[in-house]
Amino acid sequence: MSSESSSESELSACSSKFDPSKALYAPKAKLPVENAPMYENLQQFEAALKYGSLNTSSIISVGKHDLFQKREEEKERKKKEQERLLEEKNKQRFAKYEGLVPTTRNRRKIKNVMTRIERMVGPLGALKECVDQRLRIKVVTRNANGIRGVLHATLVAFDKQWNLAMTDVLEVWKRKGPSKRKIPAALGIPVPKGTAAAISPVPVITETPLGGGVWECTRHLPQMMVRGEHVVLVNIIER
Repeated sequence: MSSESSSESELSACSSKFDPSKALYAPKAKLPVENAPMYENLQQFEAALKYGSLNTSSIISVGKHDLFQKREEEKERKKKEQERLLEEKNKQRFAKYEGLVPTTRNRRKIKNVMTRIERMVGPLGALKECVDQRLRIKVVTRNANGIRGVLHATLVAFDKQWNLAMTDVLEVWKRKGPSKRKIPAALGIPVPKGTAAAISPVPVITETPLGGGVWECTRHLPQMMVRGEHVVLVNIIER
């Protein structure tokens, strides 16, 4: 009888002789409280002991997934409600200062030659058409005393000062012959082979006598840059 009482005391959790190892394997072990909550770890159990009934709702035992999900949804709802209330409070707080807030100014659009040329009309608009469509133009140039000559070329680029960059240029101009036949300065002296002739050869100038001591000179240049102050007239010769 004593052995049975001792074994029962070892299986009873309320007894001072409680043996947990025997209680785990005993088929007749009884829990002192059948509906006792199950905690995932000691931290939850210590929190329940520390806060008692104040924090029992925040601790959910194992296997209560629905309660856990419901609790998280409630937390999210309360959080959104607090954010909404705070936003309304801030609106009411700063409502009287709305008229004093400076309005944002529109940023000024960058304006330069390239942006203006797209909307250009008139003569510069015609030059833009020549650049886009690679049209041939005729440019009348001048010198210090009057008209110098004519350029037939393809326009590549220009600016508002009428500086022109051209390719495939045919230049035609007239000059008066000297009293004694001399080589014009424009003709230059042939450069010996193996020097600068291979880098930048001197253009060949063809002279045709027109009578009265006047000569017509022509030369072909792959590229040419003409300053706007030397431009007299620009005419589109190819459409």
